[in-house]
Parts: sequence; structure tokens; C-alpha cells
Amino acid sequence: MKKVVTIPFKAFWAVSLGFIALPVIIFFLGYLRLYIGIPLALLFILAYVLSVRDASKDQEKKLLSRNDTDIKIPVGYLIGFAVTAVVLSLVSGVGEFIFTLNDHPYRRAIMNDLVNYKWPVIYDYSTQTNPAVIKEIGRTSGTYAFMYYFTYWLPAALVGKIGGAYAAHLALMLWNAAGIFLTFVGVSKIIGRASFTVPFVYICFAGLDVLPNIVHTFVEWDCWNGMEVWAPVLAYMSNFAELTSVFHQCVPCWLIMTMIMTSYNTRSLGMCGGILFAYSPWGVIGLFPLALVRAFSKQMRAGGIGGAVKNVVSIVNVISCAPLLLVYTPFYLGNHSSTSIKGFFWEFIDNPGLSVIVYILFILIEIAPVAVILWKTEKKEALFIASLIELMIIPLYKITEANDFCMRSSMAARFVLCILLARYLKDLYDADKIIVSKKLKRKKKDVVKLAFTMLTIVLMMYPSFVMGYYVLGSEFTGEPHNAEEIGSYGNIKNAEHTWNVTHNYISNDYQEAFFFKYLAKK
Repeated sequence: MKKVVTIPFKAFWAVSLGFIALPVIIFFLGYLRLYIGIPLALLFILAYVLSVRDASKDQEKKLLSRNDTDIKIPVGYLIGFAVTAVVLSLVSGVGEFIFTLNDHPYRRAIMNDLVNYKWPVIYDYSTQTNPAVIKEIGRTSGTYAFMYYFTYWLPAALVGKIGGAYAAHLALMLWNAAGIFLTFVGVSKIIGRASFTVPFVYICFAGLDVLPNIVHTFVEWDCWNGMEVWAPVLAYMSNFAELTSVFHQCVPCWLIMTMIMTSYNTRSLGMCGGILFAYSPWGVIGLFPLALVRAFSKQMRAGGIGGAVKNVVSIVNVISCAPLLLVYTPFYLGNHSSTSIKGFFWEFIDNPGLSVIVYILFILIEIAPVAVILWKTEKKEALFIASLIELMIIPLYKITEANDFCMRSSMAARFVLCILLARYLKDLYDADKIIVSKKLKRKKKDVVKLAFTMLTIVLMMYPSFVMGYYVLGSEFTGEPHNAEEIGSYGNIKNAEHTWNVTHNYISNDYQEAFFFKYLAKK
């Protein structure tokens, strides 16, 4: 632990930005017509180079001292972070090498099709062989396109086209672990030093979902739909649940949020935040207000508001965000069936009066405990206040049947709280002895707050503990894996997945969509 590795901030920025930019460049080259894709890829690479060169400069373009910007992490922590990242990526099911939860049959099918089909991925209805699937679809001829936010899979899919399916899934698992590791390093910089609280909170951050689950064991209610979907319409997911289900959205989102919080200038802020559009159209909605708060925060206002605006509309931000908007907007608009269900959340609850109670309970369970813990130390932190406000507004509106808007647009704000909680716990504990710091005052109110904090942390661990126990237990007892239940969207094995596939992952009228008419390879 005494040997320390010094990571230049520019190196951290280069690797992190490369991690989130590379899949986008692959998308430009692999999915777009070459006379469009090549210029956009070169433009994006130029933005990347300019951003890396500028990473260690402040708002006034002054080069900062390496003593102020370098990231220093003990070797033991680096090794621990790397091992934790790989194990977490494996256990959360990425690559499907272990018993998986949630949506992994869909994730497996995405990788299979990106490896086995030519890009853009176009299917033919005649390849469906399951009679039950054919009956539900109601047609045996014609073509349809794969349209989903699959950018995260592309580097591993390229590996798969060379080395086969197993190599693709292994590459995806390791790629995902790299994203987690980079986030650990970035969060360590934000909180001041490496600490065990970084991976701990990254894995275990959640609401107090254990409380409604305890109540449900004695008093059942019809709307209860799972451990973290206890409220009608509304749901905020724990970090581990996100990792087991939408790793392709949350891992890049959390890394990007970390980069925004570590940045020394805003001349690349648009590029960082904008790239999330390629991974999660829902996530970028929640990220955008927080990026604005960061861009116009006191630390970034050198030269006044005018100077801040000038930095935000930098060449890097313009030449990176323009291609993202021009390409991904028409791509997503080509499949709008999943967003047909939308409205204010109370419109989906039979009893209007009940919606008020549901909302209050939801905020008290999911947001209030962490807010109470952090309030005294973070109440002057603009990102903290902005995150709380956002997390109270997001539940008011629902989009998609499962309410992806609520679950995914909240990822960035919840991760801000996650980072701040890691910092609070790091300051609360002595990292070497893992005992309560002697600096903590022994006043009655401090003891009460300490007890409340410890109880909250223990209860917060419930979702990740239960899911981890279920995954590992099922693996050790030999439960059959379900990852290949779909196989391919071009030939669905299990008919129970047909509705989800046809409503969320494909487009029948893609040929009329702007993206396929004018941008995509033929």
C-alpha cells in the first residue's frame, strides 16, 4: 500500500475519453456510408486529440501544475480496483459466463447478431422458425432492422467478427471491467484519495428498498412487481441492478459523470456529455442539466458568464456534438414504438389521491436517507442540490411501459450522490484501520447521525446482496443459464420474448426512416 503510482491527469483523460469515443467512431465507420462515416470519424478523432491536449488546462487555458492534477493511487488499491472491476463485470452477467438476471437474453442476442450479421443489421421474416413466434408476428416475408442503443457492444463485436462469438463475449466482459476500473480511478481523484469506499458504494448504492419489501411480506399489494419495483409506475434501481441489466448504459454514464466532475475546463464538456447520447438517450436527458450546472459553477466561471459560455461553445464541443446529433437523432427516431406509452405518472394510477402518497413514499425511500446524510457537508455543492432537485422531478413523468425514463434518466444524478457518499464515508473512516475517526466529535447528535448513517448503509446493501447471492447461489447449484433463450432477433427461440423484441429492438418501416434513406450503408 505504501508504493504509490502517479497517473498524469492527461493520461486518465485520454484513456477515459478514448473508452467512450472509440465505439462511436466504430459506429460511424461501420454503420454509415463511407463518404459520410469517414469524415465524421476524422472529425471525432480531431475533437478527441484537441480535448486530450487541453485536459490539463484551466478555463483560461493556463497549464496546471502536475502536482495539482496528477492522480496518486497506492499499488494495492490499483490492483484491488482492477480485480474488483473484473469480478463485478463477470458476476453482473456481462458476457453471460455466469447465471444471469434480468435482460441478458436480449443482451446475448444483440452480441450474436452484431457478430453474425453484416452492418447495418437487417433481418428477414422468413428466417423465423418458431411457429409460435411466426403466429404472433403474423407475417413470413419482408425485412426489418435492428434499431437500439447498441454502441457499447461494437468494439467487442469487432473482436467477434475476427475471433468468433466466445472472443466477443470475453472482450465485452473485459471492456466493461475497464470502464468500471476507470471510474474507480476517477472517483478516487474526486474524493481526494483511493479508498475502499469507492468500489463499495459503486456496487451497493441504492435506496432503502428493503423497507417496503419487509412490509410486503406482511401486507401484500397488487402493484408490487419486484424487490425494487415496489411502487406503482415508479422505480429507481440500485447500482448493482443497473449493472446486471443495462450495463451498456450505466457504465459509460457513470464514467462520463466522473469525467465531468474531474474536468478542469468546460471546453470538452459537451463532447463528454454528448457521447452519452450514443449509449443512452434516456441517460443524456438526466446528464444534461448536471453538465450545465457544472459548466456554470463557481469553479468554471473564470472570465465571468461570458467566458463560461465561450468555453462551452468551443471547437471541441461543436465538432463532436454536431455529428452525434445529426447521426443518432434520426437513428433513434427510426424506432418509436417503445415510447408510445407516456404521460404524467398519476395518469397511470387509478386513484389520483393515492398518487400523492406514492410519490412521497418513493422520495422518502429512494432519496431522502442519502440526502439527510450528505446535507450538512454538501448543501453548498451545486451538483448535490441539482441532483436532488432532478431526482424529485424525474418521477413525475413516465415514458415506456417499464418507465425507462424514470429508471435511466436518473442514473447521472444518482451517481453524483453515490460519489458524494463515497467521499463522506472516506472522511468518516480511517482508511488504514477502518475504524471511526478520532476526529469525530462525540456529541449526542453526532452519535445519532453516525447510527443513522450506519443503519442506512447496511439497509442500502439489501438489493445488491440479494441479487449477488441469487446469482452466485444459482451458479453453484447448477441452475441452467437462460442467456440463449432468444438467440437472435432474426430467429427468436422462445416466443415469450416476441412482444419485447418487436416493440423495443426492431423497426419494420426502417426503409422510410431518414437514417436508412440517407445515412446508413446499403
